[in-house]
Amino acid sequence: MGMWRIDGDQPRRLSTAKLPTEATLEEYLERDPSLLGEKLLVIGRQVRTPYGKFIDLLAMDGDGNLHVLELKRDKTPRDVVAQVLDYGSWVSTLKREKVIELANGHLGDVAFETAFADLFGDQIPEELNGDVRLTVIAAELDDSSERIVTYLQQQFQVPINVVFFSYLEDDGRRYLTRSWLVSPTAIESGAS
Repeated sequence: MGMWRIDGDQPRRLSTAKLPTEATLEEYLERDPSLLGEKLLVIGRQVRTPYGKFIDLLAMDGDGNLHVLELKRDKTPRDVVAQVLDYGSWVSTLKREKVIELANGHLGDVAFETAFADLFGDQIPEELNGDVRLTVIAAELDDSSERIVTYLQQQFQVPINVVFFSYLEDDGRRYLTRSWLVSPTAIESGAS
């Protein structure tokens, strides 16, 4: 992705830089998950699974669906797809009580019910975790991972996607740009 600043009538390309750390992007997304293009409530960060692994961010949408967000600062290794599928397999087993417990543990002083109502303007749905969405967040995706994600989407309607963030700097200002492997609306409609 290219981005240019126009100085007078002269375009000047902004240089792409590396995020200082993966944790930096994780912090940005925790503070403002709408960077992903939809309203999400982050209900967990570095959520420990029973298998000794950690989910970078666990979020919920207004319908009560859980979103597993796996971040990679740079180009993704091929095994990131297996990693996010593994996390999704565990998250899909979480019952309502466990989801609320995780959320309350993460949100601290604000009760989950209050945080949900404040963000979505509604009460928590009766059914929580009806669907799980899987999102890999990276600067780049290797060819093998792209083929695997596309195959899972098209052949098996697995709700998995990749969002790309580019980090740019210009005269002391920092920018993030976002693009998707497949439009999220195409995945919602099943037409990837």
